Amino acid sequence: MSRHPFQAQVRETIARKLDEHGIELYDLEFKRERNGRILRIFIDTPDGVDTDTCVLATHTVKDYVDNLPDLDYDYLEVSSPGIDRILKLDQDLDRYMGNRVMVKTSQPVESRRKIIGILTASHPESITIKEEGQLIVVPRELISIMRLHPDI
Repeated sequence: MSRHPFQAQVRETIARKLDEHGIELYDLEFKRERNGRILRIFIDTPDGVDTDTCVLATHTVKDYVDNLPDLDYDYLEVSSPGIDRILKLDQDLDRYMGNRVMVKTSQPVESRRKIIGILTASHPESITIKEEGQLIVVPRELISIMRLHPDI
């Protein structure tokens, strides 16, 4: 079985199990790092994420992932995606439309590779950010990373 369909199946099952407790699976990462293989699960709820929510999510998915013969990991991490969360999916863009974001691009857009402003539009081929009154259209294929960038 190819790795990507397996990951999609794991993602779907974890999302379904968490949803039974009112917890959204925000993202899932399989990473190999210096200290071992890590399965990272990022969760969210309408009221935010606290320690009790992380504990509940951990207990909800641990037996499932521990019993998958094709999933080999050393550490399971469950956390909130944070206030500067990465925006990857269309549903993320819809959810955070009108919020301040930071976008880094692989090539310059209007002479820069880093743009900070308000996310004002999302289209299949591009997003639009309002920065200091100017609308900047960023082609999606140039986006390296996009994350919330709240004023703190």
